[in-house]
Amino acid sequence: MSPQPGKRDLEREVERLAVPERSLFEDAADATPAALLGTHRANPLSVLTEAVKMASGLVVLLAFARMGAVLSGDLAAIAQVALAAVAIFAACAGLSYAIWRARTWELAPGELVIRWGLVNRRQLSVPYEHIHTVTMSSELLERALGLMTLNLDTGAAASEGDASKLRGLRAGEAEALRVELFRRKRAAASAPGEKDLGSPGAPGEVAAEATAEERPLSVYTLSRRDLLLAAVSQMSAGSQAVALVVLLANGLNNLIEWGVLDLAGTGDELMARFAPMLASIVVAFLLAALLLGALVSFVLNLVRYAGYRVERYADRLSVEHGLLSRYSRTLAAGRVQYVSVRQGLVRQLMGYAEVRAIVVAAAGEEDGEPSGEVVLHPFLRVSQVDAFLSETLPAYAGVLGQAGLGRLGRVALRRSVVRAVAWWPFAAGLSGLGIWLLGVSGLAAQAAWLVGPLVVAAAILSVVLLACLVLDAVRGWSSARYGHTARELVLVSGGLTRRTAIVPRSHLQRMRVSVSPFQRRAGLASVSVRTAAGTTDGLDLRDLPEPVALALLEWLS
Repeated sequence: MSPQPGKRDLEREVERLAVPERSLFEDAADATPAALLGTHRANPLSVLTEAVKMASGLVVLLAFARMGAVLSGDLAAIAQVALAAVAIFAACAGLSYAIWRARTWELAPGELVIRWGLVNRRQLSVPYEHIHTVTMSSELLERALGLMTLNLDTGAAASEGDASKLRGLRAGEAEALRVELFRRKRAAASAPGEKDLGSPGAPGEVAAEATAEERPLSVYTLSRRDLLLAAVSQMSAGSQAVALVVLLANGLNNLIEWGVLDLAGTGDELMARFAPMLASIVVAFLLAALLLGALVSFVLNLVRYAGYRVERYADRLSVEHGLLSRYSRTLAAGRVQYVSVRQGLVRQLMGYAEVRAIVVAAAGEEDGEPSGEVVLHPFLRVSQVDAFLSETLPAYAGVLGQAGLGRLGRVALRRSVVRAVAWWPFAAGLSGLGIWLLGVSGLAAQAAWLVGPLVVAAAILSVVLLACLVLDAVRGWSSARYGHTARELVLVSGGLTRRTAIVPRSHLQRMRVSVSPFQRRAGLASVSVRTAAGTTDGLDLRDLPEPVALALLEWLS
């Protein structure tokens, strides 16, 4: 029996979203460069999306405050919550409409001009040549209404906040605006002051330019197999497990307070019954939380990387991904400060890596990553990294094979293990402090049956933590490398997560060589380099031979 038409259409839509044949951001047929001239506002539908964003948090807080009355079936309380929610949404809709009316944007000859403000009118001018990255995103509600947000990043201070974001753009309008911004950026960089950037040019000229410069030179996507492996191999199961345990504890506490779960007087009896199996129960609970955390992490990664697509143009890269919320980030290739190749423990064993480009950006986050880091490829064989860079960032191709990487000595291994073990007493002490606070606060007396499981769990976790610290130290020492070509510096660091940084010498703003008293006795030194990008991940390496560190400093100067 064949599936019903509605079900078949739904399956096709899910398949299209997971593995789209073409980008959701490419359709710019309804927006031409000429249509972008003049003063513009966001699409009126954005009033609804902004009102929902503003009201949702307040409504959730209101519902949580009256949860007890609502769960008890109090009709009056339910009606009050509903009326209050309607009033909150109406007020937020009015405020959102006023903000929508006041906010405009315009393509001026030399910069993008954004104006906003209900009481105090403000204006932000973004010169085209200062634009580093342009991010297009579409959250679930925006995607349902066909709207997108354009976020311009110039690497300026974070005080700009949301001022440089253009919300409520139609898909074709957002893509056409992004293309036009980079066209004007190229014009400003190639012939500043000689070309009228406010004019879109003749139709034939625009078409010729689009044909020559807007056609991607290379395109990369993820197959279904690689998508699944990328989601499985990049797990943050530990943090997810901690979050689940905290949620479970809070949920049990709420159930006890509401009288749904009554353990008064029965906890000691239960603990006496299961005391012989206490360690096994705690281990099983922690493993279950870890597995459930891994499952949650897998689903989040699958949703995040679905529909991955990277395109290289003559002067920029465009990276797009996301199943429910869609993100497309475009960065100027010349603004990349360095390239980072990352491998978690699972990917080290598999021989795969994630490739990131680090750019100058303001503080903040885009899709869970620091705004200065752009994932160019989430799941790539290590042997194919050089070929991928030759197609996307040719300036970084071939560096790893030419750098002549050196390794750390045996004394660095001993120092690394000592540093790792030195942290363990502090972590174990925090667990003991938490249990002591339970006794001081009186909570242990009220639920004495919980003290035993907590002590066993703390002991198991402290042993696991010590093993992880030592393993990270050993693998960090075995992975550490350093070297350089005539124009690039290469640093490899990290243990359970290995990071390989390829930094052009022209982008290095400073290099610091430091020697502690303990390092001086062993003839070692630490090297720290910085670029214009805010992130420092992967740019520090400890316990190099001191002559090597000084040679690197001389190479930079």
